[in-house]
Amino acid sequence: MKYSNEKIVKALLLAPLPLLIFTAVLFIIMNQEYSLSSIFVIFIGHGLVYLAYCISNVPFSFMFSILLNRYSILNLLTICINSLIIATPFFVLLGWSHTGEISKEWWKMYTNTWTILMALLPGLCYWLFLINLNDKE
Repeated sequence: MKYSNEKIVKALLLAPLPLLIFTAVLFIIMNQEYSLSSIFVIFIGHGLVYLAYCISNVPFSFMFSILLNRYSILNLLTICINSLIIATPFFVLLGWSHTGEISKEWWKMYTNTWTILMALLPGLCYWLFLINLNDKE
């Protein structure tokens, strides 16, 4: 199935929102931060994460999606593989920012179930938004 460029961009921009909302709510519940100012700060922080996602991830994902769409192979499997490929540098960078060095066995990050879910959930949401968004007539 072929998708329009506008539909691909909309789906890419909407894809991380379910994960960001879930992590924000989980953070609020786990830390018992129920004051309005704390909730506001948490959502502002997650908004900055969303902005970083849009700047750093959407252009690469858009290029991959256009290429896959051109050959009519933009489907759930290719989107999930693309999500894992694009998430790898970000998880390596995240590990480096916490320890100051890149792990010698960086590929072992995918033995953690939460890492896999955090990489695949935006891909799954992207696919769901892609197949459910309606084009303007």
